[in-house]
Amino acid sequence: MKLTDNEVKNALVPSKGTKQLNDGGGLYLEIRASGKKYWKRKYTSPTTKKQTILHIGTYPDMGLKAARLANQKAQLLISDGIDPSEQKQAEKKGFNEKIQNTFEHIARTWHSDRAKQGDKWTPAHAHRVLRSLEIHIFPDLGKHPIADIMPLDVLTLLKRIEHAGKRDTAHKVYDVVNQVFSYAVRLRLCVFNPVAELRTELAQVKQKAFPHITDPKEIGELLRQIDGYNGMPTVRTALQIAPYVFVRPNELCGMKWGELDFQAALWHKDETEMKNGIAHVIPLSRQVIALIESMRPFTGHYEYVFHNRSTGKPITTESLSKAMQRLGYKDIATPHGFRHTASTRLNEMDYRGDWVEYQLAHKEKNSSRASYNYAQYLEQRATMLQEWADYLDQLKQAA
Repeated sequence: MKLTDNEVKNALVPSKGTKQLNDGGGLYLEIRASGKKYWKRKYTSPTTKKQTILHIGTYPDMGLKAARLANQKAQLLISDGIDPSEQKQAEKKGFNEKIQNTFEHIARTWHSDRAKQGDKWTPAHAHRVLRSLEIHIFPDLGKHPIADIMPLDVLTLLKRIEHAGKRDTAHKVYDVVNQVFSYAVRLRLCVFNPVAELRTELAQVKQKAFPHITDPKEIGELLRQIDGYNGMPTVRTALQIAPYVFVRPNELCGMKWGELDFQAALWHKDETEMKNGIAHVIPLSRQVIALIESMRPFTGHYEYVFHNRSTGKPITTESLSKAMQRLGYKDIATPHGFRHTASTRLNEMDYRGDWVEYQLAHKEKNSSRASYNYAQYLEQRATMLQEWADYLDQLKQAA
């Protein structure tokens, strides 16, 4: 006899082992001592000729009517010489392969591989790259098979970014997407790179220097304003150090006690912490050492000199930028602008350009990791930075 809905619903659970309620046509309900109920079917495989059990579904997720329909479909496959269990496995494999070949899955795999190459990306850069995809690309194309994505699909998203007034962001997102597709082509996951020729379709971006000041009197006034900043001591001290060393803001915020050699007055930055992926060494003036030492009672027992107790991480570059804005320097000067200020003034003061470039950690386009000596001109740069620190102090006192 056929089962009824009430019989299935009210079936008693065995005290141990399992029991079966047959519905006919090979379909039965297996009830386990745990209380779980499963729809199954016994059949002889048309391919192996062996007795086989097909797992159809779980009750109550699959009701009696749905189970009978699934059983009928299985019978049709068997009649056509197809093993329904093998068919189910094939469909599952195809579904998994489809997921694995989506743009988002391939992009995350590419990102993970690149992020593990510490000599290429800093952690902060790796985070920015992934976030650009999560914000601008994944919501629309993330679930699409990467081989099915066409040029217009991507260009539409890039133009949307442009129309929002973010031309520079559109170019950066394009660069990331282009690398993902190149990676997919190398792995033979798609036949061609659909975005390879799209750069010319984007509006050109004029590179602008970060806001900065070069007038000696204005530099002195800015330094005095920073000394009087009444925000977080870690932020104030980082801003006080920034003009002396003129490293990138993220490199400054990530300063670690373990990187500092106070006896030699040197700050060693590992290649994984640098934008260009090359180790760097920064001579420390007397003024910088004194400022760093002032942080020891507060953060000396942490990894980072500018430790943020509320997050357990170093302070952010955004905190430096906001402090500059509170001081009234929005669109006038930025933490990154100290690099431009130092470069301009030091060259005007007739210091050798290559000393300045090495101090800025600018890698020449035709130089390789092997030929780049991070300690190049170290003695000359140490003298230059001490004289630069003394010069800044004079400007501050004059102001």
